[in-house]
Amino acid sequence: MQQAPETEQHHPQAPSGDNGEVPVFQLTDPELVRDQYGFFARLREKAPVWWAELPDGSRWLVPTRYEDIRKAHLDPVLRQKPDPEDDPVSDEEGGIWRIYNEHPVVSDPPKHTRLRKLLSAAFTARQTERLRPRVEEAVAELLDGLARAGADGEPVDLMESFAWQLPLVLICELLGVPEDRRGVFHEWSRNSRDFTGGSTHEGREEIAYRIIDVIKELVEERRVTPTDDLLGQMVLVRDADEGRLSEMELLSTAFIVLLAGFETSVGLIGNGVYALLRDPAQRALVENDPSLLPGAVEEFLRFDPSLFLTNVRISGAPTTVAGVDIRKGQPVLLSLGAANRDPERFPDPDVLDITRSATGHLAFGYGIHHCMGAPLARMEGAIAIGRLLERFPKLRLADTEELPFIPSPISRTLLKLPVLLV
Repeated sequence: MQQAPETEQHHPQAPSGDNGEVPVFQLTDPELVRDQYGFFARLREKAPVWWAELPDGSRWLVPTRYEDIRKAHLDPVLRQKPDPEDDPVSDEEGGIWRIYNEHPVVSDPPKHTRLRKLLSAAFTARQTERLRPRVEEAVAELLDGLARAGADGEPVDLMESFAWQLPLVLICELLGVPEDRRGVFHEWSRNSRDFTGGSTHEGREEIAYRIIDVIKELVEERRVTPTDDLLGQMVLVRDADEGRLSEMELLSTAFIVLLAGFETSVGLIGNGVYALLRDPAQRALVENDPSLLPGAVEEFLRFDPSLFLTNVRISGAPTTVAGVDIRKGQPVLLSLGAANRDPERFPDPDVLDITRSATGHLAFGYGIHHCMGAPLARMEGAIAIGRLLERFPKLRLADTEELPFIPSPISRTLLKLPVLLV
């Protein structure tokens, strides 16, 4: 076996030593931001696993092949946190970001198992279907607004007016945030659009504090007057059996529902529409046979997921990833985008084909941390894209140039999507 560099056990990102035969690339390489898929395709052709070197000199192991990335998701040794006891970050260490440290997405068993079980009832297929009428209504309202904005033949930004708006409306509905208190949630959305492109950490943190204040207010209101929305259900779980869900876990989980719940759907809608508008043959298939939409959504998720590099894991004990021996404390970075474009798993991976079976893509992760909100995101995407094409059959791109994405090696979100409706 090839050996991973030595890593100091107390610091999972400590500078690494000799990298043996495993090649190295720079995580800050401009080409990675400019062309994520091409960059990883070139890496994959040369070696199945690489070290990603960070500016501080530390190295994260990065597999490039679908099967290695899938297996890494299932490896119980690769944890979300470096501490096997999964202790929360202290207030002094974490500040507001302690809120981001207590939800199931960044937790390991047994804590993850407990939290996911408590929340899973809110994300079943049955519960998702209950939201279908509201999704249809919200889509119709936003399309009415689009029609008014584009009636004079001027371009309309589909990201600003549709892709960013719909998921946020639905997440607020799911949590039970009344319209008169959604302003700060919209601020978070606007900040997210350029966060990786230059907005300040301080500004984002200030908005996060205000979101938590609103959530705290809503929690207290639900203790007086119970509701059947997700936040109301979480309050019932918290208060019915104290210890099953702590107050911090409640706040943290509500916060991550906002983050994860709308950003994935934004990318699905924006990237899916963009892909169709650049491929008239695939668009015609969907328009002529709407029953293809569910399969098309899976292909959109495979072809261009909203998260490209994600799921940093920390080895809680020695293990092996893609043939490389990993020591305890070594970070491993899993690329959903690279997995979904591996030709060994998906033939002609750089070709959009809504008739292919895209089952098995990793856009929502894999294993115990598979996204609980995936059914809702799929439904949102199918309704949003389907109704958009129905309402505006002459929909076309207003700009023939390649459109820019948020400049980040992590995400795949369009900065804008200017279209003409008539």
